[in-house]
Amino acid sequence: MNILIYEYTIEILHRSLIQIASGKCITSTKILTTNGQLLSPYTLTPSDDDDASTTTYILRGGGFDLPSISNAAIHRRKTVGLLNRQRNMSNHLFRFVFVPRMTEVERSFLGELGVVDDFDGGNNSNISYGMVRDSVRGSSGALTSLESLPIDLIPLDEDVLSLELAGGSILKNVGHEGDAGAGKGGLSVPSAACMRHSEVEGCEADVADVVARSLMKLQFLNRESSEDKTLNGAIPRVQGLGPLATAVIDRMMTLRVEEERLESQAEYDEEEEGEDQRQSILQTDATRSIDELVSESGDVEIQASLSSHYGESPSALPSINALLVIDRKIDLVTPLLTPLTYEGLIDDVLEIQVGGCVSVQRSLLEPDDNEVQSKDCTVLSLNDSDPLYKEVRNIHVEIFGSFLQNQAKALKESHSQFTNKETARDLTEIHQFVKQIPVFTRNLRSLTNHIHIAELVKSNAETSKFRQRWQTERSMLESEPCYEVLEDLLASGEPSYRWLCLFCLQSLTSNGIKATRYDALRREVIQTYGYEFMSVLNDLEKAGFLRKRETLFLDSMTTSYSTLRKALNLINAEVDPSDPDDPAYVSSGYCPMTVRWVQASMRGYTGLDEAMRELPAAAGVGIGSGGGGGGRWIDVEQQSTPESLVDAMKRPRAQSLGTVAKSHTKNHDSSTKPVLLLYFVGGVTYMEIAAIRFLSKRQSFPYSLIICTTEIVNGRKLLQSLSC
Repeated sequence: MNILIYEYTIEILHRSLIQIASGKCITSTKILTTNGQLLSPYTLTPSDDDDASTTTYILRGGGFDLPSISNAAIHRRKTVGLLNRQRNMSNHLFRFVFVPRMTEVERSFLGELGVVDDFDGGNNSNISYGMVRDSVRGSSGALTSLESLPIDLIPLDEDVLSLELAGGSILKNVGHEGDAGAGKGGLSVPSAACMRHSEVEGCEADVADVVARSLMKLQFLNRESSEDKTLNGAIPRVQGLGPLATAVIDRMMTLRVEEERLESQAEYDEEEEGEDQRQSILQTDATRSIDELVSESGDVEIQASLSSHYGESPSALPSINALLVIDRKIDLVTPLLTPLTYEGLIDDVLEIQVGGCVSVQRSLLEPDDNEVQSKDCTVLSLNDSDPLYKEVRNIHVEIFGSFLQNQAKALKESHSQFTNKETARDLTEIHQFVKQIPVFTRNLRSLTNHIHIAELVKSNAETSKFRQRWQTERSMLESEPCYEVLEDLLASGEPSYRWLCLFCLQSLTSNGIKATRYDALRREVIQTYGYEFMSVLNDLEKAGFLRKRETLFLDSMTTSYSTLRKALNLINAEVDPSDPDDPAYVSSGYCPMTVRWVQASMRGYTGLDEAMRELPAAAGVGIGSGGGGGGRWIDVEQQSTPESLVDAMKRPRAQSLGTVAKSHTKNHDSSTKPVLLLYFVGGVTYMEIAAIRFLSKRQSFPYSLIICTTEIVNGRKLLQSLSC
């Protein structure tokens, strides 16, 4: 599925950028999301016969990053002024390309900044670049085009897709390539994230719409491999946990209804008026069948990968059998915790950037090279293209050192066996060895890099400060008060967002903080970190991370978190990190709550009535037999005829996901598991990704799991995005 999404994205991207390259591209800003890793900043070659200059801004659409749009508009105004002074204003085009789409709010915002679409004033989807180019050539001044580029889900790994809504923003000084933002290694820092947009700014509908449209794309790609062709790619079973998950499913089902209506209207128009180009809600003119997309791509490696995995035809791809949408709000605890897996600790220490890459000082990777400057950085990709990283990323901190050591021994032995002069070699063996030299060199380079990174990560994990933080987190997870520790850390100058992670964790696990204690800590925070943290604390309260508890009675020992902890068995102190039998190994004894909910869905949430009542509720959602009260959770089946969520919830709930998986296994190849898509709305952590991969690989778990998310987060990134 990821290969097809990659091909789909590249096809749309190619059609857009080939148009950009038709003119001289003066500047191309860094894209705001993982699309930046997929696209990268482009160097475009102009056509010799084209004298039109083009300035292109690639922007995150959907209403998530208005400051970057403002910066782009300012840069355009400065460029126009500069060209006017140089009297070189003829044949110049400014393209504002929004990924994945432009909203009316953004169009109005640009209008207020003096940026207006000069071509149709409303919708550029039906205008070809040739028409735009001809208009530019015939003009005597600058023209502006507002467009959408429908790229949303980006494959980060073979089992992880992300919208990357917390992408970097446009640089403050857009016109200067050397300004690399505030991030490490020249990478921009995260901007507005999904949770801020929905919980702080109150734009839940925007988030639900973006996620629902990405699900529509997945269902469109799923139609070739869907077992029930009458569903036309729709995922048969859909569940949601949390209010935002309910909103996403509601919007997705509404889009299906609207798309069918538009298709019916288009068929009627064709009968009346003949062949007419039509626009669906999801597909653009770049959308074709999967078989055409792959066969015409010309990418031999991708076609070979498809053939080796799924046979000669992409129609052999496994279909998505079920969908579970998870609202980040049902588990605010997990992002605040310290992960103990290799990938999670790299993110904690070095901060994995948007797109799954990390900026590392070259002196760390090449300590023996005296010519390397201490400030020189290199960017390493962290994904399944590196076989060694694929093996080590989910391993616990206690054993990944010995694992890498064993890998080094194995690599050394394989090399020494061949280079042994006492062993005779024929020409065939020598030829095979020569062919493997590039692979050996690449593996050796990867192993060396990860050994140096592991040494840095492990040394950080062995410090007394790190251990104190982990022990404090564990005490809070056991619902113990740790106010004295918080006060000591505040007095010692703990980094602001690391301290706020512990402060929020204490609030979440204690059902809030007493008013007197909260006010005292709030004053100390402002005195220590500055007055700007008044708004930070207010935003964290809006998002539900902090709560001031006003009570004159004795505190109850039972809290919302303690109920969930017991019902879901979140603490398993007996797990062995070296040979784990439970996902709780990812933090040496605590299993992410979202992962326990995934396990509970296999049993149909049997025996968890009290825990289900602790899920956050949503107002205005009807209660049907197909879901939980107040929009806390829903469980519906999609039919061949699109219908609204309200109609779907009138039917009784079907069997549990575990029972459905057993039926699927009986009717199909028992060696192939059905596919369950987990969609995290609000972000997923590397700790959760490792735990989900652990579940997916276990023979006893009935599904193969694919992860979709709006972004990948950790505690600091999440709190920073909420308060930006």
